[in-house]
Amino acid sequence: MRFSLPRVFARLPHLVAVFPLALAGCAGMPPTAPPASEVLQAFTLQGRVSVQYGEESLSGQLDWRAQADGDEVLLSSPLGQGMAAISRNKAGVRLVRPGEPAVVAENVEMLTRSELGFRLPLSGLRYWVQARPDPARPSKIRLDTAGGVEQIAQDGWRIDYLQYQESRPRKIQVSREGLEIRLVVDQWQTN
Repeated sequence: MRFSLPRVFARLPHLVAVFPLALAGCAGMPPTAPPASEVLQAFTLQGRVSVQYGEESLSGQLDWRAQADGDEVLLSSPLGQGMAAISRNKAGVRLVRPGEPAVVAENVEMLTRSELGFRLPLSGLRYWVQARPDPARPSKIRLDTAGGVEQIAQDGWRIDYLQYQESRPRKIQVSREGLEIRLVVDQWQTN
C-alpha cells in the first residue's frame, strides 16, 4: 500500500478535529481491574465525607496520609475544625478528639464505632479508594461495559464507584447495614 503525501495532508484537518474528541472520551473512563501488585501503599488524599447511619448524619472534610506501615486520618467539620484524629500502625489504633483523652484499641472499626457511632473500614478503604479489593480477603468485583470497576463487595461492605477523574475514583459510596459513607476526593497525591 502506498501513501500519497497530498492525500495524507488532505485528511489531516479531519484527524486533528477527531483527536481531541477521542482524548475527551477517555478522560473520565474508570480503570480496568489491574493486579493487586499495582496498589499504592503510600498516598495522601484530601476530600469531603458524609456519613449517614440510622437517624444520625455528619459531614466534613477528610485528610488522610497512608503509609505502608500505617495511616493518619484527620476528620474535620465543614469549616475545618478538627473533630477526630485517627492513627493506625502495627501497635494498634489511636483516636483523639479535641479536649478529650486519647482512646486506644486494636481494631479501627470497633474503635470508630464505639467513639464516633459508626464503623470506619480504614483497612479496606485504603484499597477501595484505588478501585481495588483488599487482596488478603475474598471479594466480588462488578465491572461496567468498558471493563472498569463499578462495584466491589467485600467483608459485608458494598463499594460503588459513582465517578472517576483522571482514572482515579472521585466519588465513592461505601455502605453496610444501615451505614452509608460517601467520599468525594478533591486531591490525591502519591508519596
